[in-house]
Amino acid sequence: MSTVIAIGVGTVFLAAFLGGMTGFGYNLVSTPLLLLLGVEPASAVAINLAIAMVTRVAVVLRLGRYVRWRRALPMTAGSVPGLVLGAFVGGAIDPQGIRIVAGVLVLVVAPVLMVRKPKPGDKSPARYAMAGFAGGALGTTTSLNGVPVALTLAADARDQRSFIADLAVYFVLSNIFGLVVLGLRDGVASADLVLLAWWLPGALVANWLGTRLGQRIRPDVFRVATCVLVMAAGVATLVSA
Repeated sequence: MSTVIAIGVGTVFLAAFLGGMTGFGYNLVSTPLLLLLGVEPASAVAINLAIAMVTRVAVVLRLGRYVRWRRALPMTAGSVPGLVLGAFVGGAIDPQGIRIVAGVLVLVVAPVLMVRKPKPGDKSPARYAMAGFAGGALGTTTSLNGVPVALTLAADARDQRSFIADLAVYFVLSNIFGLVVLGLRDGVASADLVLLAWWLPGALVANWLGTRLGQRIRPDVFRVATCVLVMAAGVATLVSA
């Protein structure tokens, strides 16, 4: 347990740092690495949702004036039924299967996020709701609830601050619902609370640093570096499954 805590501190710190820089990368990095570390899938999902939710609160407070509610609210509302569906599916799937799904999804999504070209213009509320539904279903199974919404928002080519702010609202509200759903399904494990207590302080610091430093790095350089790191984590997860 002590080894998991110690290595997990560094893992979560790195993931939160990258998440602060990109607005959505925390779960992409932390999920495969925590599974590789040996954390049970259900515990990794709950802890990741909690950390992502708490670290995004500060972002909402700081960038609240940039939130485009026409995007953020449909995504959040759409995520609720997805979270419930994901909780049922996640409870029935073998943990090894979840590791494989997480690894494959990360390997597929990382290069897409790197090369996708944004196009101007908001999408319909229904499209944002569908992205939220897909994110919710992934959230309570693999904690990768940011993948569909990040892809959808990235296609809008809006101000980067609005992109980060909309994602932050989504993560805070959707993750609260997700944690409630998981709590009703599994209860609250004391071991998970211990890990959360150890890992959350570093995640808060790393998220703050990442948010500050992200503005100083060329976007193209950062996308490539993040893609390589995330894909390496996905490969490691598949190898260990």
